[in-house]
Amino acid sequence: MITPIVPSKGAIVRLTAEGGRGILLDLRPPRVPVEGQVKIGETIEWCRLERLKPGFLPGDLVQHVAQRGVSLGTGKVLACRHLAGFDQVLVQFADTGESRWVDWRLLSNAKSVEQRAAQHQTGLHPDHAERARLRILANSLRIWNSNTGAFGRLDIDPLPHQLDVARKVVTSAQPRWLIADDVGLGKTIEVGLILHALTQRNRCRRVLIICPSSLTKQWKDEMWGRFGRLFEIYNRDFFPENSEAMKLRDHVIISLDLAKRPEHLALLDAAGGWDAIIFDEAHRLGKSETGEQTERFALARALHNRAHAFLLLTATPHQGKTKRFAALLELVRPDLAAEIASLSMNPEIVGEIIIRNRKSAVTDAEGRLIFRGHDTRRFSVPPSPEMQRSNAALVRYLQEGYRAGDASRNKMLGRAIGFVMTTYRKLASSSLAAIERALERRLERLDGADRTFDPSLPAEEDLEDRDDLSEIGTIRSIGAFFEDEREQVLNVLAKIHAARTADTKRDLFVGQILRPLLGQGESLLVFTEYRATQDYLRETIAAALPDVACVGINGSMTLDEKSEAVRAFNSGAARVLISTEAGGEGLNLQETCHVMVNYDLPWNPSRLVQRIGRLYRYGQKKRVQVLNLQSDDGFDNAALGLMLDRVTTIASDMAVVAGDGKEALAADILGEILSNIDMGEILERAQSMKFEQTQEDIEAAIARAREARAAEADILQYASVNQTQVSGGFDGRHMVSFLRAMAPYADYVLRQELHEGRTLEIQLSEGAIRQWPEFGRRSVVRLTVDHVRARRDPSLYLMDFESNFVRYLAELASDRRVFDGLYGEAETAAGEEAGLLTVHRLRWQDLAGNLLEEDLVPVMSTLNGIREMDRKAFSELLVKPLRSLRHRSTDNDPAPSEKQFDKLLNARSRPDVMPGSVIAMAGLRFSAR
Repeated sequence: MITPIVPSKGAIVRLTAEGGRGILLDLRPPRVPVEGQVKIGETIEWCRLERLKPGFLPGDLVQHVAQRGVSLGTGKVLACRHLAGFDQVLVQFADTGESRWVDWRLLSNAKSVEQRAAQHQTGLHPDHAERARLRILANSLRIWNSNTGAFGRLDIDPLPHQLDVARKVVTSAQPRWLIADDVGLGKTIEVGLILHALTQRNRCRRVLIICPSSLTKQWKDEMWGRFGRLFEIYNRDFFPENSEAMKLRDHVIISLDLAKRPEHLALLDAAGGWDAIIFDEAHRLGKSETGEQTERFALARALHNRAHAFLLLTATPHQGKTKRFAALLELVRPDLAAEIASLSMNPEIVGEIIIRNRKSAVTDAEGRLIFRGHDTRRFSVPPSPEMQRSNAALVRYLQEGYRAGDASRNKMLGRAIGFVMTTYRKLASSSLAAIERALERRLERLDGADRTFDPSLPAEEDLEDRDDLSEIGTIRSIGAFFEDEREQVLNVLAKIHAARTADTKRDLFVGQILRPLLGQGESLLVFTEYRATQDYLRETIAAALPDVACVGINGSMTLDEKSEAVRAFNSGAARVLISTEAGGEGLNLQETCHVMVNYDLPWNPSRLVQRIGRLYRYGQKKRVQVLNLQSDDGFDNAALGLMLDRVTTIASDMAVVAGDGKEALAADILGEILSNIDMGEILERAQSMKFEQTQEDIEAAIARAREARAAEADILQYASVNQTQVSGGFDGRHMVSFLRAMAPYADYVLRQELHEGRTLEIQLSEGAIRQWPEFGRRSVVRLTVDHVRARRDPSLYLMDFESNFVRYLAELASDRRVFDGLYGEAETAAGEEAGLLTVHRLRWQDLAGNLLEEDLVPVMSTLNGIREMDRKAFSELLVKPLRSLRHRSTDNDPAPSEKQFDKLLNARSRPDVMPGSVIAMAGLRFSAR
């Protein structure tokens, strides 16, 4: 037998279709009611249920009464209809944001927060203010986690700017962004938060990460270690034979230069759609300045429409190259191609494409600056007489080679010879060992039987990561470049052999840097451009300090070998790490080291910025020390030293205006100017190696770099930066406050607080011991927000939304019928403003109605007017318990009208995002005692 459905107590009813509206107060008999008690105005009467008509109107707040199944919660009436004999009400429910037609008999009137505030109805509980705080706090924590992933089971304590980046991406109508945070600000963490938050919305199953090969293992380790996401590295963990095999993979990492190959790109392209595609070190993707499309650019463009979320990560998006920059922007948002083409006229469009945070501006959760600059010290290396003689012989050889190239009738051969000479200069500016090895290879070529000629030059993108230029043989030609080349090479080699015994650069490195710092217990990160120099330094250290463990990273090593070297260095097992540019990007080396030595100065100054970023990054506990060895043993090193000295002085002078933050700003400016100087082009052009002309070229280049930096700053000032919501975000303090205060309302007792209040020890009631499987049979449980401590101590349980216990408490505090907490009246603290705070739960959605973001909008109404409450003040308000007023307040500040609330929302709306459902979910009136 089907139990008949009867109207719910509290339903809004009429006795006739045109009659006045009233409330259904009671039903009788209890088991199978046939009569209802109705109050209309001041009249109360009993009547037969069949006489009752629905009285709901659009705008009414209603509660779904689950006579069968689970309640849909509270919602707002949108419309009413009579269809096929049923009276139905269209309700938009607050918990889900969805709208449903439901039978009117399953709805009861729910008095709104505004109504309760107007009538000062604080409810049945004497602690009404504290209940209202906890109701607001529970929803705040849940929504903040949904928007940022901050309270997931993550092995991180995210910083405000990282949470902001995640929130910005996840709540965008088009989650397609170029994230351009400075080196060391945690772009990997930002990606992990984004993926976690997207997963909360069921929008993140398949993810593809494309990065330099040296970073694939690091990405895999961080995604698993910090975020619990298991990725597979393409052609390492699995080897797909066809597109069907690729479709079975949901979390894939592939190296950039492997992905660009046609056969692998075809597999990726045919593997179906991805929920998110991430390109790391995305500055490598741009077109050339002449507009030519590189293979890497073609790769990104081919995959762009394969993903819902498309993210490019790079700390150097501009690099003074306007066309490459515009190409990157168009990769992210091809729909804005017209605006990007006229970027100088529409610079504000950058704010819809780029998110950028600067080291000099980011803070911790307490608002303290994290980065305060680094110290740079120059060690000038005077050449020995033997080094001067070897350099003079090398210069004669190089100039002869350049002349031969210029005189060659074969233009391809002439360019190739010039390329070889410039390569030798780069190697010579690194170390005697590097140029020695290259000339030995040249001598083998001259003496060998190989007489084939291959004048083709490698592509620029294929050379940028090469650290073995002294090994590649460079060029094969018929005979020598010029008549007595073999004799000159022999002469140079003889002088280099002599200079190796009197290498003042090596001796200074060992005597003034290596021994003293190791003696002080420091670890050293040493950078050099080339593998030959790396080998030379490792041999030097082994001979001078045989008891010191030294490891290296270079382009010839496997991922496992590189990872092992990083592990040994970060653990302290190795005191010295020598890295070529293979370790210049992406690696985290700050755990046990704060001293970096540039054994050579790269021709590409932006590499210096990348090098420094290995140590000058979040998590560094000490002030970073950068030691530059600047040799005076030749033209190129002198030019590089001059350039670096000038730029360092300029950056310091420009940063003076920042006051206490000048050192951090100087570091930012130094990196920006260096990234905009094409020192390689200056030195390549200086084939005569005349210092006066090159000095003029350097000054001109620095002037252009400053102009480029200014232009870059003008453009990037429009990039999206920290939003006000972040400074009013929610962190571990709020979670601890919530669990501490919920103890009287749930089945546990707070026993003690540990670890500076970040850990709570609770005693579960007898009936609750087995209610939470995560606790096993424990009656005493320790909960913490400290991820590091929880990782070390398995007896601690994390407070986050992966915990069934925390989710239960949040649901309890949000239940208006059981917990209440809809409206409370509290005493104002000294200096605080009296007034009515109403907190509105709002959903933002795209133009198609898809949910993008939930938000709580706090609105303060006082005698001085109505305004949205400052987010930081709002978050601080929720940290501390509130004391309820024991007497009813006589204040009567009105809640905001719908028109006034619309005005507040208009100030925050965007063309592609609109408000969805909105409901006042709690209110607090603050009055003097």
